[in-house]
Amino acid sequence: MGEKIEHLSLAEQVYHRLLDRIINGKLAEGAKLSEEDICRDLGVSRTPAREALMMLYRDKLVDRIPRRGCFVRKFDHEEIIELFECRRLLECLVLEEGFDNIPEKEILKLKAILETSGADNRKKSLDVDEKMHELIINSCPNHHLQEIVRQLIKRIQPLRSWRTFGSDDIKIINAERLGIINALLAREKKKTIRLLGEHISQGSMTIEKQKNEF
Repeated sequence: MGEKIEHLSLAEQVYHRLLDRIINGKLAEGAKLSEEDICRDLGVSRTPAREALMMLYRDKLVDRIPRRGCFVRKFDHEEIIELFECRRLLECLVLEEGFDNIPEKEILKLKAILETSGADNRKKSLDVDEKMHELIINSCPNHHLQEIVRQLIKRIQPLRSWRTFGSDDIKIINAERLGIINALLAREKKKTIRLLGEHISQGSMTIEKQKNEF
């Protein structure tokens, strides 16, 4: 993640840098993360370093031990891959159940944002992705299924963010998202479900690749 990340706060940039190191195994399980080390390593002040650590704690990627500090939790690749697969199966079911309820007006808004925000605007791309998945979930008449999928997405949120901001080619990810949106607008149910499943699986494949490299 050497390139400049625009439209992100300094704390968010620090968060993504540390997240990348945790996922890639450069920060091993049990490694201590101190504000002082982060400030020295990344050339930032204590405030963004502290805020980044709070984000990692929020996402359950670090533990905070009183009077000792923050330590990297175990990053379980196998568990993450299983969560992605579970999400793929259930969110595709949600889409099938609620396909006809997805409002075209809202999908058109997302399409416009994705097409006009610039090919390298990663934050906008992720915002569109989050809103697209929420529209899909909200369309489902089964509220219990809605909640299950929301919890799955919440558990892998750091990985979704990492894929967007850590990818070498955001254009490929944007193409996946735009493909789903266009299929929704064309009312092609089977194609939309297929593209959604492939899009979610790409996240799992990225993690699998990192596991094998590590």
